[in-house]
Amino acid sequence: MAGPASPRKIAAAEKELGVEFPDGYRWFLGKYGAALCEGFRIAGLFEEGPDDEPPLWSNVVTYTSQLRHASHGRFPSHYLAISDDGGDYKFYLDTSCLGLTRECPVIVEGPGVDGKVVAGTFIEFLARTFDDDISF
Repeated sequence: MAGPASPRKIAAAEKELGVEFPDGYRWFLGKYGAALCEGFRIAGLFEEGPDDEPPLWSNVVTYTSQLRHASHGRFPSHYLAISDDGGDYKFYLDTSCLGLTRECPVIVEGPGVDGKVVAGTFIEFLARTFDDDISF
């Protein structure tokens, strides 16, 4: 784990991306920052290392911003890029669904599965990923 992100850093990331993070993801950021686990990464927020060192973690702001830029406007602004399978499939928090529960689903985008819900919340996605139980 990368180490906790401060509430100030979380608020700055939300402002920069123009989305509100769901409570489960906000908890994860405040507790762990980001994660590099067996077979997958969970993008998050963390203190940057020296410029000559490649980061161990994926930054959610950088990851989401790069995908937005590369899509030339086709990437929904309410998607928050949080993970991928190392290949063609990427996982997003669909923040357009953030409602009274302060949670939103995790969806997968990739060949043949665009927009499929793989978990009802970020915490469910995290648990299913650790259990190697993500199917689409």
